[in-house]
Amino acid sequence: MPASSHKAIRTCLGCMRTDAQTAMVRLASVGGRVLPDGSSRQPGRGGYLHDSPECLVRFERSKVREFRSLRLKLGLNERREITELIRSRLATATQLD
Repeated sequence: MPASSHKAIRTCLGCMRTDAQTAMVRLASVGGRVLPDGSSRQPGRGGYLHDSPECLVRFERSKVREFRSLRLKLGLNERREITELIRSRLATATQLD
């Protein structure tokens, strides 16, 4: 049986463009808190976000109050915490390379 060529497509919460799931960072909603999920294995609702600076800024400044994929309302401070965690993980990943 041939291997499937299907690639999962997700929508970025920042720029609202679709892209391959592997090109984005997963955000997991666990226990009412949203955190970046580097392994993409945490349980709970999930949303996706490009790790580009433009998408992170758009996500922070978004006027959307409730993110449907996460089924949560995120305030400005919560969105800033999430983007700072993603930026710090990206910075440490580039230092390791």
